[in-house]
Amino acid sequence: MDEQTSLKKTAFSFPKLYNFPPFFTRQPNQQTYHTQLEAWRKIVIEYCRFYRIWALSLNGIALTNVKAGSSSGDDEDEESEPSGTEGEKASVFKNTKINREVKGDFIMTIYESLIEKKEASWINEQNQRLGILIYWNSLEDWATMLMNWVVSTGQDGNVLTIYELQNGEAVQDQEFAGMATETLTRVISVLAKEGRARVLKDDDGTIAGVKFGS
Repeated sequence: MDEQTSLKKTAFSFPKLYNFPPFFTRQPNQQTYHTQLEAWRKIVIEYCRFYRIWALSLNGIALTNVKAGSSSGDDEDEESEPSGTEGEKASVFKNTKINREVKGDFIMTIYESLIEKKEASWINEQNQRLGILIYWNSLEDWATMLMNWVVSTGQDGNVLTIYELQNGEAVQDQEFAGMATETLTRVISVLAKEGRARVLKDDDGTIAGVKFGS
């Protein structure tokens, strides 16, 4: 069995609390609730980091082909099944072993907590049903990683496409490889605001490339 196959067979290790039925229902005691919310926040972040999930649906299933779309969101909110292990296809908020799952209102509360801590943001603020971007590294940290790679590989001053930054052969060993387009766009915006990147767009507003360097 090669290393890649071995990794695919590895499942995320949830904390013991995940097998405690009351954990899936919002607790009435305020102190217990805050502890519960913090635990869920950490689970979501680490779960997404483990499976390299960039976005979640409103019921906690991994999303692929993430696009902000329009405010109407006619067809951009389809939940594409990700390739990989069963863990990636399941909801992080559903524990089939104990037949418990977090309900929609509490999931939204967990998401809002992640957003408040800048560990997530809506794919489209005007159409929240499209789902949520999860930042298992902050946008600023992703921007630093991306710029470090640009400099170390001599790409400073070059123009690179979004595809090259996501799927190019040169980035396959980088943590940001395969990053969702919507997340990558926001990471690039961080660099652009710092004057370290310039976005080049086509006539229709689509990003044609990114020129790195001041």
